[in-house]
Amino acid sequence: MLRAFRRTLLRPTMGLDSNTVNVTQMSLGFLCIFFAFNSQGFIEQTVINSKHDQGVISKKAGYYSLAIIYGVFTVANFFTPPIVNTLKARWSMVLAALTYAIFQACFLFLNEACLYISSALIGVGAAVIWTAQGKYIAINSTSETATKHSSLFWGISQICLALGGVFLYIVFKDAGRDPVISNSTIFVLYGVFTAVTLVGVGLLALLRMPSNEVLLGSSESSSEEEVVLSTKEIVVSTMRLLTTRRMAFLSLAFMYTGIELSFWSGIYPTCISFTKALGDNTKRLIAFNAIAQGLGQGLAGFLFGIMSEQTKRLGRITIVLLGSTVHLITFVAVYINFPKDAPLNETDETAIIHPSVVIAVACGFFLGFGDACWNTQIFSFLVTRYNDKSTEAFSLFKFFQSLLTCAAFFYGSAIQLQWHLLILVVTGVIGCFGFIVAERMPADIDESRQLTTTHCD
Repeated sequence: MLRAFRRTLLRPTMGLDSNTVNVTQMSLGFLCIFFAFNSQGFIEQTVINSKHDQGVISKKAGYYSLAIIYGVFTVANFFTPPIVNTLKARWSMVLAALTYAIFQACFLFLNEACLYISSALIGVGAAVIWTAQGKYIAINSTSETATKHSSLFWGISQICLALGGVFLYIVFKDAGRDPVISNSTIFVLYGVFTAVTLVGVGLLALLRMPSNEVLLGSSESSSEEEVVLSTKEIVVSTMRLLTTRRMAFLSLAFMYTGIELSFWSGIYPTCISFTKALGDNTKRLIAFNAIAQGLGQGLAGFLFGIMSEQTKRLGRITIVLLGSTVHLITFVAVYINFPKDAPLNETDETAIIHPSVVIAVACGFFLGFGDACWNTQIFSFLVTRYNDKSTEAFSLFKFFQSLLTCAAFFYGSAIQLQWHLLILVVTGVIGCFGFIVAERMPADIDESRQLTTTHCD
């Protein structure tokens, strides 16, 4: 019955091939899951502060939670290829998505132990879901459709930011300057987040698996010993991929995306919240920022997805250069618009100019647009160049990205805004250089040998 329902529900629509339909459905599942996760991320520290005033939890628990998530995420990336290999892409994503639902549900009964344990659990889930996502795009894509599918996924899934912003605006439109979020409001927020996450789990569970999927050790006739050997082979393959010259340069780009992820998702919304000169209801302004970021992400994703034939002529390097330029200009605008203590404490200070709401929201839009430029082209690059090693390639991408995101959240609670922006500028230039070199680098003999050798010594 489930299979019949899936075939009826997921019958390819007019003008779309079945693989594009598969990617679209996965994107909608991610939209639901990250509507909840990203929306709560914008208000998590504010919720923690409210609970701290009630004596429930420590004031820095929000930053610690994010650091735990990305710290565990970093380590778990080395163990996810065998998990995805064994469970296959669909069920890996389903089980991983359930950890997001558990994390959201913990806020309904918030305490410090529950927060930290669920943060560690979602760190493992994040590593699995993003590696499996990369694998699922790869098995549904060819070199001709890789950019379209990567951009389509990013455009649809990141609309969650705009939808989350609309939801937060509705909740907080009359909140005023009161820094406390009531228990009843917290219950409504996280009740909705948990329910929407479970809808996303359902969409992923109904995904179709293309018949051409080939995974090491996935044969039903394989013995337990053969599956273990295949797992070892995948781990060895991942480590060998890490030592190749192209991956060394790509890692520079991966690391920049991790630092800028921490900035747009956590540090920048905190700057808005703590800058009193922006007005009496900064929680509503955070909602506007989320909408702007989502529109920026969505515009870039659909631009490079729906118009893939036109933008494909530009090439990945040109689009990454565009994203880098947009980010550099935006960092200058943030420096001009926000006081230096904005990431750390509520402040009455002004910056080079008096803080402007228009500039603050515009910066959110361009942070999202630039982030999408980077991520869509990295996804496209990995799917195209590492189609037969997509599990390993995406696990390394998320390893380096989450490692630097974790580091940024740790130092983020201790340094002023200008140092954040300096780090972003320097790593952005280095990351762009690394991507350009990796894109132009031909596959050499040593790299080809390393990628095709998977036996265990």
